[in-house]
Amino acid sequence: VLWFFLICAPLSASAQRLTHELIVDVRPDSGEISVDDTVRVEDAATTFEFVLNAGLSVQTEDGTLQTLATSVDGLRKAYRVSMQTPERSLTLRYHGRPLLSGQRTHGGMPVGSISDQGVYLDGASAWFPLFDLPVDQVRMTVSLPAGWQAIGVGRRSQQDGRVTWRSDQPHDDLYLIANRFTRYQRSHGAIDLSIWLLEEDPALAETYLRVMGDYIDHYSRLIGDYPYEKFAVVENAWQTGFGMPSFTLLGSRVMRLPFIPYTSLPHEILHNWWGNGVWVDYQKGNWSEGLTAYMADHWMQERQGKGRQYRLKALQRYSNFAADGEDMPLLHFVSRHNDTSQSIGYSKSLMLFHMLRIAMGDAAFSAGLQRLWQQHRFSAIGFVDAIDSITGPNRELAAQARQWLARPDAPRLRLLDVAVEADGDAYRLVLDIAQENLPPFAFDLPVAVSLSGETTARLLQARIDRPRNRLSFDLPREPLRVDIDPEYDLLRYLDPTEQPPALNQLFGGKDTWLVMPAAAPAPMRDAWMALARQWQARYPGLQVADDRETLPSSANRLLLGWDNRQLARARAGFARDGQTLEKDAAIVRGTRYAADETSIVLVANDTDGVATGFIGAATPQAIASLARKLTHYGSYGRLVFDAASGTNQVRDSLTSVHSGLSRQLGQAPVPLQLTPRAALGERAR
Repeated sequence: VLWFFLICAPLSASAQRLTHELIVDVRPDSGEISVDDTVRVEDAATTFEFVLNAGLSVQTEDGTLQTLATSVDGLRKAYRVSMQTPERSLTLRYHGRPLLSGQRTHGGMPVGSISDQGVYLDGASAWFPLFDLPVDQVRMTVSLPAGWQAIGVGRRSQQDGRVTWRSDQPHDDLYLIANRFTRYQRSHGAIDLSIWLLEEDPALAETYLRVMGDYIDHYSRLIGDYPYEKFAVVENAWQTGFGMPSFTLLGSRVMRLPFIPYTSLPHEILHNWWGNGVWVDYQKGNWSEGLTAYMADHWMQERQGKGRQYRLKALQRYSNFAADGEDMPLLHFVSRHNDTSQSIGYSKSLMLFHMLRIAMGDAAFSAGLQRLWQQHRFSAIGFVDAIDSITGPNRELAAQARQWLARPDAPRLRLLDVAVEADGDAYRLVLDIAQENLPPFAFDLPVAVSLSGETTARLLQARIDRPRNRLSFDLPREPLRVDIDPEYDLLRYLDPTEQPPALNQLFGGKDTWLVMPAAAPAPMRDAWMALARQWQARYPGLQVADDRETLPSSANRLLLGWDNRQLARARAGFARDGQTLEKDAAIVRGTRYAADETSIVLVANDTDGVATGFIGAATPQAIASLARKLTHYGSYGRLVFDAASGTNQVRDSLTSVHSGLSRQLGQAPVPLQLTPRAALGERAR
């Protein structure tokens, strides 16, 4: 709908502030809405131009109303109201059934809806008059049928059966949500916390209310005071996870998943600072999703001591889905629409923010977050502005970060050679490291060196800025092991040999074969083919072969079915500590999972990083269940499900045992021990 900005110059040129006072009557049974909207501007104007949904009939007594244009899709109209004298207010009355696009967003949710299933309206449906200005203040009073409740931005009040939502904070959009909600509420200082459910469920409400205030307090300390009067979790009939100013819209099934209050909820709360508090200038790169994912999703894992594993998974997703020509500059990321864009806008982006934190230190990084908030709240910025605010006076670091924003790639590293030279009681460690990028990136590379007599590795830094780099370290003790970027602190493509065995490695590649069992009974073959068609629609790189064909040795493959002819020679490759694949069962950590009772998923890598996966299922129904489920388990390399119920019994993230960026230097293998780190905003324990 950006075409309307070209129309709205007269008002935007003369006014700095815009307020709406809306009186709204919604009729879900007929899909109709009636609105009286008094628009006020700071500076008097003789011309008001706006866009409104084309299904709404509009009139005003304040001036002469003229239709200027209709959008190509016929869903919106542009209007001009000409006043006899300069005025600071305009009252519009409009009603009707909005014309809404048939497009669907995440979770199958329509772009807009007024129906018995629920009401969802935002600026995309032009349900309120759109001017080329943010909304500085809004007051919205809503009338609905008995049993219905409405949610909007701001603070709630109720009088004479009508609910009013009022906000004095600037907004770049206005929302109207309504349904037959049951509301649960408590106060957290001056902030109203609430849960809005489609069915009564006090226990679920308590689960969310118990943790919301702690998350708000954490981010308030880290960034600045929470910017809104409330935070609400609103149940949605469609399976979504949307963050709006002062509330989040979560799907019915989504919000009942037991991990959501401890994973997605802090992410949605944080969006009140990043995305809804500081807005995104999408033409200059969406920085908000990556920073939010880093400070919420990564933080939740980091505080459990799993930050390293989370970053490995992020690099794994990025390497599997964005490499081989699918990558793009962060400056070009707008929103997530598939696995590749998600791996860039979330995984690649959060790794850049992590690099800034490592370079600056936690105290300076936290100060940078506060600076970003103070300088840009309630204004739209791009990626460069966000980086510049966080780095502040460190202009050299800001300039270095820009290479990661503008380039459609990331470093590929190879450890070519390691040499140790003894000099009396001292030692010199020499590394030969190649960077397979032209032009090469310039960055500080973390190198962990395990020394004789020391329990934890020393984490050193070395400058990398050429295709071939010779690094030298003088050490007081004998080095026994060396690991390149062991904490996964660097935004880079993983070396194939350090890829953890995982389904994403198979889903994301351009050379992965789904190997069908030719001798399987017809119902099983049909079920496997249905799985293949479903996955190929999401992962175009998947190809299909049957188990009588000879595939290239360099090709990743996913063997389907216990009766797959290729399984016999591949079985030994799945053996690892605590894991064995037998003819009719899998042994995992001492437990035997039989082929006729469970569905088994295993992934293994060879020394060249080539992945082989296996999926065993007992019935066509179990195969159909796996087809739906496994795309959500991409970071796992070992899974077991109950064949009848589909209940997950084992879910393991595995580690690579062949990393080419790690070398043992002594006669006996030495484990890597790293010094624990504190989570962002918390002191080391």
